[in-house]
Amino acid sequence: MENLIIDLKEKLILRKECEIKKIQYSDKDKDDKIILIAIGRIFEIDNIIRGLDNMLKYYNQTKKIAK
Repeated sequence: MENLIIDLKEKLILRKECEIKKIQYSDKDKDDKIILIAIGRIFEIDNIIRGLDNMLKYYNQTKKIAK
């Protein structure tokens, strides 16, 4: 389970980097809607990554308690 969460987290980080690049290469005047959507995706990806970090911390703490 731990490896799956770590793998998902890495994929989300890559996705976040792609969204950031999309913003950097967009024309600020013409692509304002695309930029807003990408920013929203980045915020959501950040929230998911934080949630996965919390899951990993909880999982590791319960694993220590079980031992």
